[in-house]
Amino acid sequence: MKRTLCFLGLVGFVVHLMAIDPRLSSVSPPGFQVGTEVEMTFRGSRLDDAEEILFYKKGFEVLSIEEKKAASVKAKVKITADCPLGEHPVRVRTKGGVTEIKTFYVGPFQVVSRVKPKAGEPQQKLPLNSTVASSVPNESQEVFTVEAKKGQRLSAEVESMRLGRGFYDPYIEILDTKGFILSRSDDTKLFIQDCYASAIVPEDGTYTIKVRETSYGAIGLYRMHVGTFARPTAVYPGGGQVGKDLEVKFIDQATGDFTQMLKVPQPVSFRLTDGRMDEPNFRDFGIFAKRDGVVAPSWNRLRISDFPNANEVEPNNSRAETKLIEADLPLAFNGIIGEPRDEDWFKFKAKKGQRFAVRLYGRKLRSPLDSVMYIYDATKRLASNDDSGGPDSYFAWTVPADGEYYLQVRDHLYNGGPDYVYRVEFQPLTPSVSLYVPDVSRYNTHTRKSVVVARGNRFPLVVRTRRNNFSGALKIAAKDFPEGITLHCDEMASNKSALTLVFEAAADAPIAGKLTDLTATLSTDKPDPVSGGVLQNYDLVQQGNNGVYYRTWVDQLAVVVTEELPYKIRIEEIRAPLVQSGTLPIKVIAERQEGFKGAINVRLQMDQGFATRPPGLSCPSSITIAASKNEATYNFSASSGAEVRTHQIALIGSSSVKGGTSYVSTQLTPLEIKDEFVTGSMALAKTTQGYPTQVKVALTQKVEFPGKATVELVGLPSGAKSTTVEMTKDMKELVFPVTTEPGAKTGLHRTLFCRMTVNYSDTTLTQSFGGRGSLRIDPPPAPPTIKKPSVGELGQIAPKTEEKK
Repeated sequence: MKRTLCFLGLVGFVVHLMAIDPRLSSVSPPGFQVGTEVEMTFRGSRLDDAEEILFYKKGFEVLSIEEKKAASVKAKVKITADCPLGEHPVRVRTKGGVTEIKTFYVGPFQVVSRVKPKAGEPQQKLPLNSTVASSVPNESQEVFTVEAKKGQRLSAEVESMRLGRGFYDPYIEILDTKGFILSRSDDTKLFIQDCYASAIVPEDGTYTIKVRETSYGAIGLYRMHVGTFARPTAVYPGGGQVGKDLEVKFIDQATGDFTQMLKVPQPVSFRLTDGRMDEPNFRDFGIFAKRDGVVAPSWNRLRISDFPNANEVEPNNSRAETKLIEADLPLAFNGIIGEPRDEDWFKFKAKKGQRFAVRLYGRKLRSPLDSVMYIYDATKRLASNDDSGGPDSYFAWTVPADGEYYLQVRDHLYNGGPDYVYRVEFQPLTPSVSLYVPDVSRYNTHTRKSVVVARGNRFPLVVRTRRNNFSGALKIAAKDFPEGITLHCDEMASNKSALTLVFEAAADAPIAGKLTDLTATLSTDKPDPVSGGVLQNYDLVQQGNNGVYYRTWVDQLAVVVTEELPYKIRIEEIRAPLVQSGTLPIKVIAERQEGFKGAINVRLQMDQGFATRPPGLSCPSSITIAASKNEATYNFSASSGAEVRTHQIALIGSSSVKGGTSYVSTQLTPLEIKDEFVTGSMALAKTTQGYPTQVKVALTQKVEFPGKATVELVGLPSGAKSTTVEMTKDMKELVFPVTTEPGAKTGLHRTLFCRMTVNYSDTTLTQSFGGRGSLRIDPPPAPPTIKKPSVGELGQIAPKTEEKK
């Protein structure tokens, strides 16, 4: 079995009492203006030895970290002029670990402090093209005013759900100088729960903007942008070809459409192209509308493709009207279902045997279209889909013959409108792969998603793969990890989707951390093998069984080295195999520093509540090494169908250290699963209550075992007993003497089986065989009935009377 070792250097060692398991609850304020120097406050717990702020995107320079307290840390940060607008994930690294991920926003406008008026005072007046952050109490609303001139565009946009702080459903309205509503909004297709309003100002004057929760509940936090920016609801076409100039039309129903030129960028990541609305990929990017020199604070989504566009040409409402597109597949067909009952048709050429993933992008581009998609030849329908596999239509299609074909797109309920934009990509079936760390518990997508390894210790991580259109083993490798960390792992077999990794830090590894990557590469000698890296989700707003309302995605893994911990765990060398239908005790040793008396919880590395163990392998959910002990036994068992091979396992240990939960790992250890030593078949045994019998077992020896094994007969009914017998590897039959008591339970008992115990390299192994053996216990026969003679009056036997002839 191949094994990967990635060694990444060694340096200095210092002992320090650090805060374990730092936590981050919020970043405040929740957003900043691009190109400014700001003070960020990170609130949480156990942050007092903070060393570094880890930003996932470029554009941030940490000038200083100040006021390090357990509950908060302040940092002076320079946001560069080229910092991307929009959402930014961040973590805080301390000497004792790294926090969970939180987000904040960078926008184009100045940030204005909220000043809530006292009774009788006028409402706060905001300058145009500014941003304000605030909250809304229960059964209340926030009111602002702005000055605007006739003909100006006035837009207001709210970020609340997107801040990831809670399930907030904002409502916004713009009122004119007379108090009449110019524009209002609740939920939107573009920003889901968040809202925006936009209108052309009818006259000079003071305009009022009101923000509240849609049902007059509370909003814990929101940011509102107010200004003259355009707020388009869609972009057409919905994507473009890499490296090509593209003219896009922003569809702005409130203030009028406009166009903008851009060069379609190269993809910057390895992420999957799968089209699900809740999962981004490297072929999605955001374009910020810019009109009259003012940039919109939020993007509209576009797609990047390696193939050209084919835009609809009206009229194309029927098969007869559409014109043949001369370009060859693959292509991206773009259109708008512009009005109710509208449908779009495209006529194209294809060659026999071509295979495509035909994927429509509508909801994923935040279009209101509820799509239905069909492919026809000249006479019949060949393929169709609405949204059975997600919010948009998709099917795989193999071209049956050279010829001309038709693509039809419509709305499921025959709705339509100017922003019902869609894009249909005929994507060649190319191989792709990415990695992710699965959730360790339900409703928790943050815990143990980073590599936090203490000096001189180990840390385990389970990774899973998303594979598309290829098979084969994968090599997992560390990419630019901090110095002093070694990665131990096997190759991921072609029939596996999960793998346990163990990271080990040298005793003198520098205390440091970075956002980096793991890569999965097809194990092959061919050039340019399939390769991919991390694409990880973090749920920010979820409502239990109601699902996830907002999440963020990143393509980097946080990896940190911390100060040493006061304990380590290891697996004692496993000298014996685990056989099918058998059990194997594994001893776990704790190495404690002097004075550390904490209990250590140990479990097989878990994935969403289920161990990443092969099918047929089972064990207790966890064991505990008591505070007064230095070892414990973990019992593993294998079913009769467990896969025969050698697996690499690691156990994760956790204990409370200085108020936080610390995690360590055992070494990666081979666990061999072998075929059964022996199988057996029991003949039906019969007896009567109170009488002995024999249970005979015909043996089939499969794998040699050393010496003699002790075998017991298990599953006897009450009142029946047997003795153990010895078995060697050469025996063909076992005979168990069985005795029964007079009151033994009668009937046919199909519960018998054999359990053998054998010493294998000083390890006690057990294995079961011969299951569903039968023993029938009958009651004893009833005694014969004796007819008593009749007795006369004097106690004498009455004479027989002669029978009448």
